[in-house]
Amino acid sequence: MSEDSNAAKANPLSFLLDPSPAFSGWLFSLGLWGLLLGILNVLHIATPTGDKIVWASILSIGIVGGEYLSNNPDFRLYSDTGFLALSAMVTGLGLRGILAGVEGGIVGWLEGVRDAFWPSLVDVDSEGGWNSTLSAWFLVIGLGFYLIMGLLRSGWMDPGVYSVAAPFIAFGIALRLLTKATATEGAHSSD
Repeated sequence: MSEDSNAAKANPLSFLLDPSPAFSGWLFSLGLWGLLLGILNVLHIATPTGDKIVWASILSIGIVGGEYLSNNPDFRLYSDTGFLALSAMVTGLGLRGILAGVEGGIVGWLEGVRDAFWPSLVDVDSEGGWNSTLSAWFLVIGLGFYLIMGLLRSGWMDPGVYSVAAPFIAFGIALRLLTKATATEGAHSSD
């Protein structure tokens, strides 16, 4: 057995405490999104109606905290603070992994995202072909719609906005993973 598998058996949370560069990027992005939503919620602009999100209820699927939304403008000490702290912790773990595993740190990671994404967006003949191009455009459409509706309509936590943006983002990610899996399979079969 390798040292990595022995270390994983010794500490089952090692994938989270010492994440790979790819997983670190996901953690960093997810954490920043959570921080954005938490701050917008405290400012009462996360929903189109101005209601506050009860994070304890959302994260526990309604078991703790009652209703998902509240028209009570008060700061919820445990719910708001807990969500902001969780988001900051996830962001920190992702940043730690990026700084440790990516040459150039955060700038190197951003350049890597750009270099992997931009050619697919503008050139069908790039690596991955049509799947990669469709993946990039699905991601741009989904994230663009979410950002536009969030900025114009305060739809940051609106189920209607999510119902449009989420399928585009999900299909974009799925096509990106399919393209990578197909490329890896093709490389292994040619050996």
